[in-house]
Amino acid sequence: MTTSGPGASAHSGSPPSSPAPAPAHERRPPRHRLHPLTLAATSWRTAKMEPARVIVPGLVIFGLDAIQGTVYTEIAVDHLGVESIIGTVLFGASALGLTFYAGMLERLVGSVERGEPAQPVFTVLRTLPWGRLLLAEAILIVVSAVASVALVVPGLIVGTIFALVGPLINLLDSSVPQAFKRSLQLVWPHFMLVFLIITLPLAVEHEVVVFVAELIPHEHIWAVFLTNFILGDIFGMALGLMEVTLAERLVTGAQRPGQGLLSADVEQPK
Repeated sequence: MTTSGPGASAHSGSPPSSPAPAPAHERRPPRHRLHPLTLAATSWRTAKMEPARVIVPGLVIFGLDAIQGTVYTEIAVDHLGVESIIGTVLFGASALGLTFYAGMLERLVGSVERGEPAQPVFTVLRTLPWGRLLLAEAILIVVSAVASVALVVPGLIVGTIFALVGPLINLLDSSVPQAFKRSLQLVWPHFMLVFLIITLPLAVEHEVVVFVAELIPHEHIWAVFLTNFILGDIFGMALGLMEVTLAERLVTGAQRPGQGLLSADVEQPK
């Protein structure tokens, strides 16, 4: 006689096997889409969470950059009269300030991007790799200036593929050569994205600065400075945050801020 009922399956045949666990790469949530609007929204979120850490260093760094750009513009217009050189050096000087700012900003707010507590400001200033950031800046301004003097396009390409050097020096604690190499590796598959959200806005800012400098009489040097300062701060802070956000996404594969991603997940340089 065959026994039937709810308990029959427990005594006949093999117990049902549980499904095998999915491989680790399938269990991980998909990477967050690298969309300009999404990156901008994340950058804005970080700025709202830590406004002082974004604004104060920006005012200092881009204020000094505005002084440099204003003095050079006036000297070049009065004595050289070569607009291409003006644009080249202004582009290099602004990129120089942006590289250092983005590198410092990564140390100041990068942990916020990962949903971790921000480091104390004095700890950031004490541990910031000043030498590596300054060396990277010097290399970038020379390479960008040489490429821009040759042709505009090579200068824009150099500015794009090395846009993440500053944040990567801090994020990966890498040497300057490693940061340049890693920036090239990370940016190249997303070249047009980085060009559109970093390089193109920076180029637009430079064109506006040069255009205003040509319109304003030289005795009104204060107006040239204000133009440099205001545009430098607005564009610099926005682009610096975008560089930090983009570097975090490309290096760590973060889905969104604070979604189970810690500093220990950041890849280390070979």
